[in-house]
Amino acid sequence: MKTIALPAFIALLCLHGCAEMPAYSNVAASEVTDESRYTVVETDTYAGRPQRHYADLLPDLNIIKVNDKKVGNIPLSTYYYKNDSPQRAVLTPGKYTMQLEYRLPRHFMFADLEFEGKAGQKIIARSKYIGLNRLEIWLEDSATGEVVSKRVR
Repeated sequence: MKTIALPAFIALLCLHGCAEMPAYSNVAASEVTDESRYTVVETDTYAGRPQRHYADLLPDLNIIKVNDKKVGNIPLSTYYYKNDSPQRAVLTPGKYTMQLEYRLPRHFMFADLEFEGKAGQKIIARSKYIGLNRLEIWLEDSATGEVVSKRVR
């Protein structure tokens, strides 16, 4: 039994967190070939730190809900992915409410933001630490730097 258990345990550890959670999309998979027709939302975690990992102790910004549909914070998903929430979303143009989670290893905060996505627009979710337990989270157009969201709650 020992000879099987140890290699199986090592294989499980090697598979833990091997891939990024795929991007969320409300578009059929066959249609996403041309992103210029859709609104792309990325977090600054995804755009700024492609080689991130849990032990770096830096904050992660995750997409949790899009229009009250849960797309992230999925239990047991970290057995397959580095993170339990998507860092990127490909959406049809329109009005959306997005819930983002700012996460440190021992603390987290949620922010609900409302925005209108346009075709061909790339939006970056940004966060800024202001002070003790104070934080700003917003969405900005990556081309112009203009803030395109407003806080809902």
